[in-house]
Amino acid sequence: MSVLGQHFAHHRIAWSRVVIGGMLVIALFTPPGEFSGVPSWVNDLAEMLGYALLVVATLWRIWCALFIAGTKNGELAAGGPYSVVRNPLYIGNFLGAIGFGFAVEQPLLALALGAVFALGYPAVIAQEEANLTRIFGDRYREYCARVPRWLPDWSLYIEPELVTVSPRHVRKAILDAMWFLWAFGLWEFVEELHKLHLLPTLF
Repeated sequence: MSVLGQHFAHHRIAWSRVVIGGMLVIALFTPPGEFSGVPSWVNDLAEMLGYALLVVATLWRIWCALFIAGTKNGELAAGGPYSVVRNPLYIGNFLGAIGFGFAVEQPLLALALGAVFALGYPAVIAQEEANLTRIFGDRYREYCARVPRWLPDWSLYIEPELVTVSPRHVRKAILDAMWFLWAFGLWEFVEELHKLHLLPTLF
């Protein structure tokens, strides 16, 4: 793991706040962007793709929460989405980040957020996998050998008949999963303020 990767893995919450702050600045002082030099239907299609990714990411994260809420680090989650890929929550975050950029008509923001995940989160995942190996030992090593890290293999899908979870943790996980949709709603509100000339455009 590189020094930069270790730094991000240990300080990802702080860096996430920096990214959110940067997005807020963009929202407050930048008009909506589009793919210049392409037909309008391409922009419309990209925006619709963004909406779809936001919804998929939100529902995906809620689904993941049903299998780990209240049990994280207590038992090894290996059913549902965790049976087809080892890091489904991070995949949901990646899709949501890309979708957010497209949905708010900021393609460069979509690319930037995607780059942050692609460059920073492998180190985070490596750190978490090392921690899970310490906790679960050979059970987790066998799980890693069987289940891919990034690309889901749906031929592996299994799920239990019943899942026992903590309602408090499920509620928190659902609220966390809704962040992408709330951020999109806030961005749209700020955009309307720009249209009403209640906020300045600096860039």
